[in-house]
Formats: sequence, structure tokens, C-alpha cells
Amino acid sequence: MDFRRIEIIFLVVFLALDVFLLSSFHSSQQVISNSTTGVASTLTDMRKRNITFGKLDKKAGTAYYLGAQASNDLANNESKLRGQELEYNQSSNKLMSTLDDPISVTDSNRKEKMNKFVKKESNILFGDEYVYSPQLSTSSEIVYAETGPFGPMYDKTGQLTFSVENGKVTGYTQTYMKRLDILQEKQTTKSERDVITNLYSSSEIPNNSKITYANMAYTKLLEAKGSTIYIPVWFVSIHNKDSKVDTVKKVNAFTGNLLKTSDSGDDYSNE
Repeated sequence: MDFRRIEIIFLVVFLALDVFLLSSFHSSQQVISNSTTGVASTLTDMRKRNITFGKLDKKAGTAYYLGAQASNDLANNESKLRGQELEYNQSSNKLMSTLDDPISVTDSNRKEKMNKFVKKESNILFGDEYVYSPQLSTSSEIVYAETGPFGPMYDKTGQLTFSVENGKVTGYTQTYMKRLDILQEKQTTKSERDVITNLYSSSEIPNNSKITYANMAYTKLLEAKGSTIYIPVWFVSIHNKDSKVDTVKKVNAFTGNLLKTSDSGDDYSNE
């Protein structure tokens, strides 16, 4: 990516970010700036309300704003694949495959079986750049997230999703971002503990529930000038013990603001 293009992306992105941050300013005021005593009190209150969770990391991290352009590498390399019928969607840069011989899997062996399948280049393009994601997977889908030096991407623009029907993997869809470019210097991110306690203080975690996981990954913020901008987001899964329903909350890792579907691409909470 040449310097002029990066400069244009910077201008567009940060104009958009100004609007985004202004719109979320009101909600950010609801986020509590907890002292050590305040955090301890909040955690105690959560336990009293039968909200269960494991040890929460209180250490803040660092991350970047990242940018990428759509890649045609899947289309350019699909001739390397064997044993499958392929279709490529140019507008979404998505490769769709139907396997000639479906793969039998069980709950106990599907990760091991699909890991072996993914690593073979004649099966999956760039398979060594994807990592199995149990958090995004379901009984009917086995999901792999594209990953790299900045961490995993929980986003439909960098994902490998296998379809499971009657105990057999019948095919997959794949998207791929070839290269991610740093758009701004490293910034501090909210800690896992801060994110969880702030969600509770904002009434986003119901009584009698369980935090099943909290992972930070990159996801799409917006598109500008043919490029996609990614930010780090905390994905927090909450299991309601009464309704047995799982809900995923997405929190901007830089600001601590709760993101809605329109703010950062696809909504994984029902997938």
C-alpha cells in the first residue's frame, strides 16, 4: 500500500471515528471509572446476584487500528484445490466449496479431524493462517478465524466456516484478508476485568448468569475508499441460567463502549 493511499485512508478513517466517538460519548459516561475498592465491591455484588465467572485479568493490553484491502488471492489460487466443487463470489470475495466426499465427525473428534484437513493445501487455501474457534462454532458450523501477528479476527471478512449436516462436514465458505496494515501507533486497551465489571454496572449482565468466555479479537469497524478498518473488540459470552440463552456482548477494547451490530459489522450473538 503506497504512502498516498495510507494518507487518504487516515483522513477518512479518523473523520469517521470522530463521528463514531461523538455518537458514543453519552454511553461512555455510563462506564464507571472503578477504583480498586470499587472493582472489588462490584465483583462481590456480582457474586451475590449469582453471576459466576473465572479469574478476571486486570492487566491492560495494547492493540492497533488496522486497515486492509480486499484480496483476490482465493480466486487466484483455487486451482490448487482438489476433491471439491467451487464457486467464487467476486463482490464479497468469498469462496464457496462443496466437498466431493463429506467428512464424518463427532463432537469429540471434529476439531482434530478438521485441523488435519485445514492444514493440507489441496484442501484449504492458506489453511495455516486459520485457527479453530470454539467460541464462534456451533453444532452445525465449525468456524476457523484468520489469525496473524496482531491476533485473531472474529469477522466474516477473514473466516473459514464448515457446514455440518447429520454428523458430516459437507462443505465450507472462506474469506481471506491477505495483509493488515497498521494505521496508528499502538494504544492501550481495556482489561478483561474492566470490561466485565463495566458491562455489569451498565446492566448488561443479568442476575443468575455465567460469563462463559471473554476474548479480544479484531473485527470490522467501517469501510472507506475500498479498504476495511479493523479495531480490537472484547467478545463476552453470557449464559443466562434461567432462559438457557447465550448472548455475546461486543465491547470496543479502546474505549470500553458497547458496540451494536451497525457499529462493527456482523452480529455473532445468534450464530
